[in-house]
Amino acid sequence: MNLPEGTAGEFRIEKRIVDSWCGHPEPKDEYTILFCPTHEIMQDTTKEYREHAPLWENAKGDVLLAGLGIGMVHQFLIDNEDVTSVTIVEKNQEVIDLVWDHCPKNEKFRLVRADIYDWEPDSTWDVGWFDSWIGECTHEEYFKIIDDKYAKYCEQILFWEEDKHAGNI
Repeated sequence: MNLPEGTAGEFRIEKRIVDSWCGHPEPKDEYTILFCPTHEIMQDTTKEYREHAPLWENAKGDVLLAGLGIGMVHQFLIDNEDVTSVTIVEKNQEVIDLVWDHCPKNEKFRLVRADIYDWEPDSTWDVGWFDSWIGECTHEEYFKIIDDKYAKYCEQILFWEEDKHAGNI
């Protein structure tokens, strides 16, 4: 990722050279990490890329993204000729301030500043990608919340998957 380090409110972008992340080995390299006050939100590690496998394998047509993150998926969506539009719903203006001007995007992209849990959808999508913070709820509760709200708006609802290859780089 080509994001500069910076801080906006309680959010920050840092670059770190690491060879593991959250207990999982990584190729020793410099990674871009987005932090909020209590935890890291997203990083461009191989583990994170592998957790996005459902998106890589299914992105097509109109795509809804829950959260801007570090814009890690943008170039893939730009290069994917099967993707016609991308709507990103991001809650935090600080994340937008840190990321939006520096991440890849083109005319396919639309950014909506709103909370994905409270936002009233204004369209329908072929694919909805939900990699947003689940807070205090379990994965099952999160899946149900998203499915209850977005099933009538998204033909296919996808969630990040735990990296099955975390021990293998």
